[in-house]
Parts: sequence; structure tokens; C-alpha cells
Amino acid sequence: MDPELIFAADADAFGAGRRSLALRCRAGELIRLRAGVYVRADAWQQLPLWEQNRVRVRATVEQVPGHRVLIQQSAAAIWGFPLIGASPEVLLLGSSTSHGRRRGALRWTERRLLEPLETFDGMLLTSRAQTVLDMAAYLDFERAVPAMDHVLRRDAARNMPAVSKELLCDLARKLPVRTKQAKARRVIDFGDSRSESAGESYSRAVLHRLGFPAPELQQEFSTPVGRFRSDFYWKDQMLVGEFDGAVKYGANGSALSPSWETLAREKRREDAIRATGVGFVRWSWSDIGRPPEHPESLVRRMIHAGLPRIGRLH
Repeated sequence: MDPELIFAADADAFGAGRRSLALRCRAGELIRLRAGVYVRADAWQQLPLWEQNRVRVRATVEQVPGHRVLIQQSAAAIWGFPLIGASPEVLLLGSSTSHGRRRGALRWTERRLLEPLETFDGMLLTSRAQTVLDMAAYLDFERAVPAMDHVLRRDAARNMPAVSKELLCDLARKLPVRTKQAKARRVIDFGDSRSESAGESYSRAVLHRLGFPAPELQQEFSTPVGRFRSDFYWKDQMLVGEFDGAVKYGANGSALSPSWETLAREKRREDAIRATGVGFVRWSWSDIGRPPEHPESLVRRMIHAGLPRIGRLH
């Protein structure tokens, strides 16, 4: 559940005044999301970056009167899709006359409707299928893949069914430009419901773009201390790859130290898998973001672990 939004207008109405909110913000008790909208700092810092983006979208839209239809990343934030790289703007459905118009944090963009609009969590927005297709058609490949993997599996937290590739392919044919259709189809074909986190999905897409061979996902290993699954497995190289999901991030994107229990559990699991005779390589968000020439970049980690590059950057 999203943290409660605190509006300066409400503080005025109840006599607390805007100054008290500003003082609490300076004291670190509140986070200012935009002019006149705050949230409790402790609740905010518990949210992953893409969930923080959803709260920002809500804070913006709830302040603006009138008919608003969320699209693309802004709709994805409300649907609960993982987002890579938060947008400072809230994207709204525009027309030929409003396309490209901006007002504050709002931007109107024209999109062809592939399915009827839906209402979710009190907001009007494009359907889950259209939202992920727009992301596939208009965003970079690796930024679109985590959302695609997400919709291909059931969203148990929101009781949402999986979206089929057949439906997505049918709808992609309705996109207005052939190049957009091709971009969307590439993401659909690459999408895999077995990917269990945004970090795994993004890693897989980046590795693909960098020319590394495709891994097996969720390979199971039987060990004397139990059965374990790996994020990635390259059979030819007998190499296991793990995105380090133990690393958590604060509100400013900085890494927070995982608990001792989490580290110990991951170490036991890694040792058990290594004992089956495979190699092991691990990486985190910061490694993915480093330039290829950096000694701890994702590229260097893979090459050092013995994974060959079979293609070129594209």
C-alpha cells in the first residue's frame, strides 16, 4: 500500500499551517514530492525506486483537476510495473492538438489506443497490454524488458492475470508505425515470465545487447543441503550468474547494507551451488551501470568468469 500523501492545503484547513510541514521536512520527518505535497520519510525510504515513482505520479495527478489519462511509464507506475530510470514528467494521453504540450511536471503525448481505457486505483489509464506495448515501442530495449517480463506472469500482489504473448502480438500490429511494431515485437519475443525480478530482467536484456549468449533461467541444482535455483545458468560454460537482489536501495538510490542473516543465507546457498562443480558470478545494480572498461563492470565480470561474447553491441 502506498504511503499517505500529506497536502499543504489540508494542513492549512486543519490549522497546522504550511510552515509546520516545511519544518518537519527540514528535520527529515517528511519528504517533499512536489509543491504542496509531502510524505512521511520513514515510509518513503522503504519503497523501491519504481514504487517511489508511482507515489510521485499520484501526487502530481491528484493535484491537477480535470480529465487525465495516464500513459506509458506513468501508467506503468500505477499498474505496478517495474520501471528502470524514473521520469521527472507525468505522461498523459494527448491529441493532435495537445501533443508535446507541457505544464509543470505534466506532458501530453499522442498515442493510438489499442484497447479501451481502464480505471485502476482511482486513475484513468491505458490497459496493461497497451502500456507495456507503448513502453516496448518507445523506450530503449533494456528499459522495456522488465515490464514485459512482469506482465507475462501473474501479478499475485494485485491479483492480475498474466497477459499472453498472442494478445500482445495481435495488438502490436495496430501500432501506427512499422518501426514501432518491430521494436515492440522484439521485446515481446525476448520476454520471459520465468524472470523473477526487475534486476534479473534488466540484466538479461543488457547481457543480450552486449552480445553475451542467452542463459537458462531458474536452473535447479540438487545439493546435499537442499535444492536451489539460480537466476542464470550457461550450460556450455558451466557458469551460474546471480543478480544480487540482497542489495537494497534508499530514497536517493544509494546502496544500503543487507542484514547479516541475508548475507549468511546467500553465502550458504552460493557455496552449495558451487559444490556441484559450476562457476559462479554475481553482480548488482551498480555493476550494470558502470562503463564497460571499468574493472568491476558487468562486462568485465562476465569476461573474467569465462563467458564469451558472441555478438556485437547493437
